Amino acid sequence: MMDGYQQLVQQALENVNEVLPWDLEEEIKNNQNLILLDIREPYEFQMMHIRNSLHVPRGILEGACVWNYDDTIAKLASARDQNIVLICRSGNRSVLAAQTMQLMGFENVRSLKMGIKGWNDNDIEMIDEKQNIVDIDKADKWLNTAVSAEKLAPQ
Repeated sequence: MMDGYQQLVQQALENVNEVLPWDLEEEIKNNQNLILLDIREPYEFQMMHIRNSLHVPRGILEGACVWNYDDTIAKLASARDQNIVLICRSGNRSVLAAQTMQLMGFENVRSLKMGIKGWNDNDIEMIDEKQNIVDIDKADKWLNTAVSAEKLAPQ
């Protein structure tokens, strides 16, 4: 049975297109104007991200997308018709964020299917905050950590 979060994501997918990791890897090679928009939390981004990603945590996304706010990011506010791919850990938050950006008038936003987990599972390079290449096995271990007991539904 789907929970409320999964239902939200499924509904958003009726309007949001996804791109697979290996297709995005190709696209990055061929398209310099592509914006890779990583919406994860700062600690997640610092640990690992796709090279040349723009980091805008989900919590400030709406303000970052428009002019005249403390959170405004000019590159985003001026990119309404630009090719943007949203990135999160597993591809759920990014679908919801892409839907929000569509509602705000962005015409060409997609979500990275399977997120950073899928990217790493396909052995595609990531870097950390110091620009060092992230060890794929270490990334895998961190990305696949089990949900802690206190966060599991009561039996």
